[in-house]
Amino acid sequence: DIGGLERAKQQIAGLVFALKSPDLHKKWGTQPPNGVLLYGPPGTGKSLLAKALAREAEAIFFHVRVTNVVTKWYGESWEVLQEVFAQVKDSGRCILFLDEIDDLVFDRAAPEELRAASRRLINSIGEQLDDIGRSGDILAVASTNRPDAVDPTLIRPGRIDRLIEVPLPESDEKREILQIHLRRAEAIAGRPLFGDLDLDAILARTVKMSGADLAEIVQKVLEGKVQQEGAGIQPGPVTTEDMQRIIEEYRKTKEVIEKIRYGQYL
Repeated sequence: DIGGLERAKQQIAGLVFALKSPDLHKKWGTQPPNGVLLYGPPGTGKSLLAKALAREAEAIFFHVRVTNVVTKWYGESWEVLQEVFAQVKDSGRCILFLDEIDDLVFDRAAPEELRAASRRLINSIGEQLDDIGRSGDILAVASTNRPDAVDPTLIRPGRIDRLIEVPLPESDEKREILQIHLRRAEAIAGRPLFGDLDLDAILARTVKMSGADLAEIVQKVLEGKVQQEGAGIQPGPVTTEDMQRIIEEYRKTKEVIEKIRYGQYL
């Protein structure tokens, strides 16, 4: 169900064996990985890969969005994480997905109190990763858009010791991703929704776009058809021109969002 990312999916498939058949590693005199870092730009499929790993390994999936856990007060953050780790240890085969793990680190401009709390939290998480790594049926999977911002205390043997790149898709991969979302929409509708699309012309306008961007474009073009029908217009199937128009609108919206994010929009 995940388009492109062949190398990343191959590496994820190897982790399935580590969880489902740990004796294979023992047979060959080696240890399964304790933790994995998925790194790459936003929207490239890191969360999808983590969920797919849990599904293929028949493992319980714990999704911890780190940015929602980290607060001003160290104690409050740690209580939440302690509860998570306690559940993980009692759940058998499972994936602990630490999403946006770079949010554990405050930059140098942050107050000393926050940076000290962050350091204590990171050290405590490292100790917990050491502990769950001994179980053999728990795998910690972390993700980040900024690998350079992840604390090196966590990225070391025995903790998060494998790195998997999840890059922006190439042109052939984008075609595969787009086709997956087109088929999925038609399966939900139970009827054809798209005309004879010129995928080459459509994809030519998606430079530097991620799989999540492509999914959002399909969603928006179909929402346009919903609005037309709601207004009493009987729209035809989605055309190449419909897709190209939505791509340009989406690109402009993304540019505004990026300017707002970096404080450049007035």
